[in-house]
Amino acid sequence: MQKLKTRERIGISSPTTSLPEQQFIELRACIEEANHILRSLGNPKQPENPRQLQLKLASLINKHVKLNIAYQGMFKSLQGILVQAGRNYVQLCTGSHQRYVMFDDLISVTTSLRSSKFPHHTDNPYLSNKLNCQILYNYSDTVSGSVRLLNRFYGIPLSVALLEQVGRKIRVRHTPNVEVSGILLDTTEQAIVIRTAKKRRTIERVPFEKIEIVCVDQ
Repeated sequence: MQKLKTRERIGISSPTTSLPEQQFIELRACIEEANHILRSLGNPKQPENPRQLQLKLASLINKHVKLNIAYQGMFKSLQGILVQAGRNYVQLCTGSHQRYVMFDDLISVTTSLRSSKFPHHTDNPYLSNKLNCQILYNYSDTVSGSVRLLNRFYGIPLSVALLEQVGRKIRVRHTPNVEVSGILLDTTEQAIVIRTAKKRRTIERVPFEKIEIVCVDQ
């Protein structure tokens, strides 16, 4: 792990791609705009930026990406398929695990050519005639019954997104080289609630503000 002296937002770099020219131009424009938003994320004068960043990152769903993150002065990278972008987090599929990273720790996102190491899905979960009809004729029930759709339309925080993982094995890294593992019991607005895997099982609460990475077994 490499020491990061200054926490700067590097941005999102454009991929090398074989896409048709028009699609590549559109993707590059999206990346450049997300890059601008990412650089200004910490600006308190623009509180709407996280939502704008979420919407831009949503265009990278199902693409192989590399996330560069910084936590307590330490720098690391994660690679996988971008599954979801929420109000304050991104969700990455890395083989047999789902990993969640907070926007506050994200310093850059790089799209790349598909890696054979990870499964690649081209279907957009939001584009289907059946789903469009359900939303059109029964918006309230359709959207409220789906965490993904709630996130797509309104942007949900990590505390809400993790509720669909209740009952699964989870690992939470909250300081460098320190990890809490066990079964996810619940979340609140402030913390994750875990029944630990220790011999003497205890209930631990890990505040979101102290979390580096959340890892859930698939």
